[in-house]
Amino acid sequence: MYKYILRRLFLAVPVLVLSSLIVFSLMRVMPGDALTALMGESGNVSAKDLKKLRADLGLDLPYYQQYFIWVRQMVTFDPGYSIFTNEPIAVALTKAIPVTVELAVLAMILGLVIAVPIGIISATRQDKASDYVGRMLAISGLSLPDFWLGTLVITFAAIWIGWIPKIGYVSLWESPWQNIQQFLLPAAVLGFRLSAATMRMTRSTVLEVLREDYVRTAWAKGLGERIIVYKHALKNALIPVITLVGGQLGTLLAGTVIVETIFALPGMGRLTVEAILFRDYPVVQTNVMLVAFALVTLNLLVDLTYAWLDPRIRYQ
Repeated sequence: MYKYILRRLFLAVPVLVLSSLIVFSLMRVMPGDALTALMGESGNVSAKDLKKLRADLGLDLPYYQQYFIWVRQMVTFDPGYSIFTNEPIAVALTKAIPVTVELAVLAMILGLVIAVPIGIISATRQDKASDYVGRMLAISGLSLPDFWLGTLVITFAAIWIGWIPKIGYVSLWESPWQNIQQFLLPAAVLGFRLSAATMRMTRSTVLEVLREDYVRTAWAKGLGERIIVYKHALKNALIPVITLVGGQLGTLLAGTVIVETIFALPGMGRLTVEAILFRDYPVVQTNVMLVAFALVTLNLLVDLTYAWLDPRIRYQ
């Protein structure tokens, strides 16, 4: 097990290096210039002032030097300062990360709570009314874009119940009720797509496992449906579901960019969008690398979960 973990961590290094090269290169080939946009707000700025600011920020150095400086900052957990706000990036992330983590965790919980039971019911009641309803919900979740669904939810929530999302962020420890009010609808919108794909996978895998010989033997012994489904079938059926959920974590984190922007939540997604608009290179690069690191770590945790679900799996 330990050798497997070390090998996976070693293989994660080239993935992170390649991700850093891609995001660094893309930010440099984007049209526009961060300093031109920044100094443009200050009125008339001379070329001399612009050159001095570029030198102060290290943007006049060759690209390879800028890259190695940034890598050193990431390794030492000191990502530097925002070009546009001159605020330490670490401070901005301290404010934004809890928002995104809470939104993603709540969305995943809602998605799994909806998807797994409905998937099991659809599988055990194949071709019945409940099965058709579950499949329709799954197709709807896969078809509706997050930005359209989020806009629709805000519009109808404002019309029907007079709810309008608050600007800013209320911490869960500061006011739990206001926090839940603020996050419930965005998390539901984000978790709906996750639940749709998970629901379909749960239905398919449970159906497949229920047709195995050992399940037929359990039926022949006279065991009850609840024991057969939840004790014998579900644990094996969840392995592909865990794989799917692990792969969808990237989609979940990417979805926070849209949902946080629509619902005015000051998380990492919204911070990244604003940084891209202002060509704030350090903020965008840092945020993307944090997401890449999170995905690598979560994929490792998903792989390790297999051994718990299926005792036949051993890591050599």
